[in-house]
Amino acid sequence: MTSGNDQNHILIPATYRLLIVTILASCIYTVLFNVYSTPFVVHSFQPLILTTLHLVLLLYLFNNPQKRIHQVINAYGGIMLITSVPNTLYFVIGAWQNQWLFVEMFPPVSGMIILSTTLILLMLPERLNKLVVITWSLNAFPVLLLLFTHPEELQTPRGYDLLFLFGPASLLVVLIIPYQRSIKQYMDEISFDLQHSRAEADRDFLTDVYNRRGLENWLSHLDPTTKLSVLLIDIDHFKSVNDKFGHTTGDHVLVEFASRLRTVYFEEHALARWGGEEFIMVIVNPNQTTAIGETFRNTISQLPYKNVGKITASIGASRIDQAANFTTMVEEADTAVYFAKANGRDQVILYTDTLTENPSQGQSTD
Repeated sequence: MTSGNDQNHILIPATYRLLIVTILASCIYTVLFNVYSTPFVVHSFQPLILTTLHLVLLLYLFNNPQKRIHQVINAYGGIMLITSVPNTLYFVIGAWQNQWLFVEMFPPVSGMIILSTTLILLMLPERLNKLVVITWSLNAFPVLLLLFTHPEELQTPRGYDLLFLFGPASLLVVLIIPYQRSIKQYMDEISFDLQHSRAEADRDFLTDVYNRRGLENWLSHLDPTTKLSVLLIDIDHFKSVNDKFGHTTGDHVLVEFASRLRTVYFEEHALARWGGEEFIMVIVNPNQTTAIGETFRNTISQLPYKNVGKITASIGASRIDQAANFTTMVEEADTAVYFAKANGRDQVILYTDTLTENPSQGQSTD
């Protein structure tokens, strides 16, 4: 999982909640402004428009949250800018022109403006901080300037309320900016550590190919109908290598063996250490499994291994089947590799039903 996806796991639920709260608040304003009408026609339909816009954003996000989260956050910020600022300026300018008292006519939306601005500032990418700061400034500064220059409005319960809402909140916005940077840095560090831990958990510590857990995770991302073939690759006489040269040399052989396997096939596939000296290669949309297996067999034994000499491998290949039948393919490959080891080793055997009808010759299969 990428760093962006990790951050999205935080952003997506937070954005859902923000949209739902905004929709509920807009619905409440719609009801209140229509039940208790005001002299301004805009109050009868503006909250309804906001409800509709944010509902559209919610549905848009729901259809594909991973890809659309940042578009939705940006759109939310844009809606706030084009709706809150003109609304605030309209009432401030009217008060300057003595058309009305600002504290009596300004709708009770200041709390929502503060909440939305704070949350968007925390969620938006840092590069868009200027947009949020401009939006907040165009809402807060005209109100504060009006109140300070009109003592008769300031010295009212609503005037003091607006003063303390927009005043301290302006300091909050300023303080959040560096805090947002620290949050992003912290999230990046957590995401990096998480990716690193996942990578380590999915890799074999010795050969650095997938382990079984990593292979299962890789398979989980495939469509169940994807065509696959499984190769089980078992090093011949590996126990003898450990007994004769020691386990340290045996580990070196495993590392070089895995390294050679990586150089053979470059189409879509996954390579994993299946256990001990056995590796598994899962090939996506293979053409000829036996031919691919022969290429692996030749590459494995072409050059001697340091301090050990020639190493060969027995390879069992499953039939081509859908990813949903992966377990069956592993069983087929396992039957085939057992047959190969029991009947001469250093060969590629493609599974057929006849393998189970022809028992092995009873040779050692270590």
